[in-house]
Amino acid sequence: MSTTDAVRPHDRPRTAPEPALRPAAEPGSGVEISIWSRLFFDGKALVLRSRGFFGERREKRYPLSGPQGISRAVLVFPDAETASRERRAGEVWLLDASGQPVARLLPFQWIPAGAPWLNFEEAVRRSGISALFKACGIPVERTTQDRADAPRVPWWQELTLLLSPGPALPLWYQALRIALGGVWFLAFTVLFFSEANLPRLMLLAAVTAFLAPVARLTVRRVTALRNRSAAHLDPAPLVEISPCPGRPAEGGTVATRRFVSRAVLRVFPGELSVVDPYGADVRRALSGPAGAVALVRMTGPDGEPVGVELRYASGVRAPIGAWADWFAGPGGEAAWGRFRRAVPLPCEERKVSAVALSLSNPTRGHGAAFPAPRAKEARDDACFPRSIGAINSTLIMMFSSSFSLWWAPVVSIESPAAARTSVLLGLAGLLLQFAPWCWHHLRSRSHFERPVSGEERSLRPRSRLRPARSCTSPTPRKARTR
Repeated sequence: MSTTDAVRPHDRPRTAPEPALRPAAEPGSGVEISIWSRLFFDGKALVLRSRGFFGERREKRYPLSGPQGISRAVLVFPDAETASRERRAGEVWLLDASGQPVARLLPFQWIPAGAPWLNFEEAVRRSGISALFKACGIPVERTTQDRADAPRVPWWQELTLLLSPGPALPLWYQALRIALGGVWFLAFTVLFFSEANLPRLMLLAAVTAFLAPVARLTVRRVTALRNRSAAHLDPAPLVEISPCPGRPAEGGTVATRRFVSRAVLRVFPGELSVVDPYGADVRRALSGPAGAVALVRMTGPDGEPVGVELRYASGVRAPIGAWADWFAGPGGEAAWGRFRRAVPLPCEERKVSAVALSLSNPTRGHGAAFPAPRAKEARDDACFPRSIGAINSTLIMMFSSSFSLWWAPVVSIESPAAARTSVLLGLAGLLLQFAPWCWHHLRSRSHFERPVSGEERSLRPRSRLRPARSCTSPTPRKARTR
């Protein structure tokens, strides 16, 4: 197995050969993973493109021949109790000729739109793992977790063998937050329970509390720069379609400014990108054995279009969006024509009954792009991805900065300078936490979550087309490689 770290974009082809596994889409720092991370077969070895500990783009090659090459795959099914307790249970092991583990896969990490209700076997098929193994010529065996022939290694070795697209948040950030939290908690425990007058320990607690929001702002800035850089890894899109929302039906969801300004459909050679209002980029293959076989326009009982979806050979249908959100407004028919011509698939029509539309809307499933029905949910979903502590992480940071203010009078008698420094660090830490939060909510309430007016529907641009590409031909050009 060979590894190439810190891969430069111009040293590698910008499109992976099919069939290729694509990671689950996430907003924020997950956008770069959607663009870069792939698991594919290059004719000689399995190649994993992923993101490393410090966020670097890297490649790992897993040969299919030789003493340490991959010779077979084992699908390890969860037992009934584990499957009922953990929806994402089950894993795939890759073994060499002697039966030693070479790598392992978690199928749910490689389903672009995410589907937690799927069973393990369906997840293996939906992710494209079955098609990839067939293309590689890797024989597949089956076993269960409670059988003796199931591969078993220590937990730390399981982590090193995992073929993962990379962490949504860089691991250096997660490790730093854990270290800062541990140091602050130790200092807080000694100060609070001993009630000792320890200026140096107070300064240590104040500094660690201040560094936590600084680290979060740093990772947000780094994420924005890396996402911008990753966007240049793609070939030029054949066409980009922005939403052309029409007037919502009675009881329907109103298109917001966040949706019309952030959501976009991009057609690349052999790939469709569906970006939702929060930045999550769902990538779907349009070619290869695991790709879609048809573009479907759904019509309601009255014959009017209601949505667009992709159909796969297995019968699985992947929604793209509702017609009222994307193509019902001024210029929508022209945008649909450009989108239809750019997608290299036959176009079909499918009638949807009124019962299906009322019980479960087929246009708004996983992987589709649509405006949130409630403004509060949209504001929450648009927040930057939370760290390992989830929502409690922010509350802990606020408490830790407040502690610097609260405990400063205790040490002010012995060290006024330490007390003043703690107060300044505490105030700065609270400011760094409240300022982004206030800006996010004010901007969302005053602009992004506002409904789009009729005048804005008629004046806004309908779609963006790169002049270097032609979208008038029904068959897109081939992808360029370097």
